[in-house]
Amino acid sequence: MKKIANALVSVALLGAAAAHAEGLSVGGSLSSSHWKGDDIGGVSTDKSSTGGKLYGGYSFTPNFGIEAGYARLGKFDSAAGNVKADGYFADAVGTLPLGNGFSALGRVGVFNGKLKSSLDGSDRGTSYKVGAGVQYDFDPRLGIRGEWERYRFDALGDKSNADMYSVGLNYKF
Repeated sequence: MKKIANALVSVALLGAAAAHAEGLSVGGSLSSSHWKGDDIGGVSTDKSSTGGKLYGGYSFTPNFGIEAGYARLGKFDSAAGNVKADGYFADAVGTLPLGNGFSALGRVGVFNGKLKSSLDGSDRGTSYKVGAGVQYDFDPRLGIRGEWERYRFDALGDKSNADMYSVGLNYKF
């Protein structure tokens, strides 16, 4: 009986959240990525690359939503080979309106990252990611974002970070 009651309460809360929902959004960003660490899977890197991300999101309130997507952090070259870094993420995103169309963003989430080395093969691991940024809304549907995000890789026997500095567009339905 307790499980049924908990299920009914959960459904009611989800229904209440949906009734006050802000709606769906999609977006994409281009970025500069910087590796934090001496090496990736034993391969020394140049520590910078170009990447980007694509995502979809859902805002439950004007101040809270979720976003999930794919991030490509780039290809990090070395004399011994190269390493490609990418993965999938799911984030909780908080938004703080600042006025005149500007908002501050904060995010925390889960990242399933893959490192593919030309020497050591490929490996995938799940870890955390965090980020912060600002958004300017041109109108109620279209905004531009500037963000910093830290992706934690746990693959190829290495636990290291890659920072992504990105600029992109966010479209709300």
